[in-house]
Amino acid sequence: MITIAAVDDHPLILHGLGAYLAKFASDVTLRAVYLSVSELLANPPVPEVVLLDLLLPGEPEVADNVRRLREADAQVVVYTSDTRPGCVHQALRAGALGLVLKGDPEERLVDAIRAAAAGESAHSSRLAHAIIEDRRAFIQLPQRERDVLTLIAKGLPRKLVAKELGISEKTLPTYLSRASERYRDALGIPVPPSPGETVAFALEDGHIELSADRPLRDEP
Repeated sequence: MITIAAVDDHPLILHGLGAYLAKFASDVTLRAVYLSVSELLANPPVPEVVLLDLLLPGEPEVADNVRRLREADAQVVVYTSDTRPGCVHQALRAGALGLVLKGDPEERLVDAIRAAAAGESAHSSRLAHAIIEDRRAFIQLPQRERDVLTLIAKGLPRKLVAKELGISEKTLPTYLSRASERYRDALGIPVPPSPGETVAFALEDGHIELSADRPLRDEP
């Protein structure tokens, strides 16, 4: 028997899953749906497989949530409506084994759960595969570059961005240029995108967010 749990801030979405499993996948049982990874970890034992939504207000970054679950010996399947390739890849790089999009058939989700329980990766649909193969998803922006792009996306003047991050105003363009060059290399284009385009790409891909409840981090 494979025991699973889900972390999702819309538990109603998963109400039908337990009934489906009981009828069509008797080897898989849904123990509970939690609103946060912290809540799940506070209610041991940790299940074999966790279905993790990427859109969790107030939660740590995606990669942090995946790492916490992996450290607790749970396999992670991303189960989400979030199609931002950068966000998905953060989860996969942190150790998630599968990606299932909400709206995909339940049997695809069950296949991914079984694969994860066996330590194997599985992705549920052509769209999921397309997201994973998106070239922009492979970009890895260092934390400082993400901080710079985030503050610019929030509309702060460059002088205030530099002050907020404790860096020289003359150094700021260097971080912007590096981020733009990463996109140039990933996209295979001759000229790096403009700073505005780079910010837009980073937002669209999920490399940065405008959520007010996620503080900027100190660069390691």
